[in-house]
Amino acid sequence: MPEQIVQSESINQKRWKKFKSIKRGYYSFILIIGLYILSFLLPLLIDSKALVVHYEGNVYFPAFSSIIPGMNNYYDGTMFKQKTPGAANFRQLQKKWAGSNNWIIMPIYPFDPYEDITNNENKMYEPPSLTHWFGTDNTGRDVFARMCYAFNISMSFSFVLTILNYIIGISIGGAMGYFGGKFDLFFQRLIEVWSSLPFLYVVIILSSILIPSFSLLIFIYTLVNWIFLTYYMRAEFYREKSKDYVSAAISMGQSNTKIIF
Repeated sequence: MPEQIVQSESINQKRWKKFKSIKRGYYSFILIIGLYILSFLLPLLIDSKALVVHYEGNVYFPAFSSIIPGMNNYYDGTMFKQKTPGAANFRQLQKKWAGSNNWIIMPIYPFDPYEDITNNENKMYEPPSLTHWFGTDNTGRDVFARMCYAFNISMSFSFVLTILNYIIGISIGGAMGYFGGKFDLFFQRLIEVWSSLPFLYVVIILSSILIPSFSLLIFIYTLVNWIFLTYYMRAEFYREKSKDYVSAAISMGQSNTKIIF
């Protein structure tokens, strides 16, 4: 019988296998990733906009407008003969239409993180209850809804910032350690000057010039957070570039980019 060829595991497969053996860390990772993916469906789970509205023979999908580009994102109360001006209050309309031919299907938790304080249903500093699971804040907004949406924003911010910091820090730090010489000295001085800038003043100046946004905050933090990685990568590349496999790669004509990355 022909001998079976057993393929050896790659370094990434070994790392993943070792990580899976740490049960607490592995299941925590699955849980946090699952919750993060689920958080992108929050407009369909936790929101004051109705999932489906059936009114006088017409059907509307207000909640889907938040996740599908091109759909109408605003539904005025006058469309449904609401007495109070402004956006449609679907919770009130659901109670009003009970027993009629018009009906509304609301999300599981029918509150959004930006509830208007002028809404008579909400009051400031309500204690936790079956209606508001974690109570309301100083402006009558639902705390549980705000925490769920804040989770999505915080996790997205952390993921994007970490990826950008590692890309910049590894690239610059690796190049410093690999090339050395004047290239290394130039970036060392540049990093020293850049890291000495007061971060708070940089934030204040940029915020006063540009419109505050999620992207701006990512940009500001990325300006300074990549620096600490360069020191570690520089030291590692200084040590590794003297190894035989690096010399062998150079003698084979491999490009600097392939050797570094």
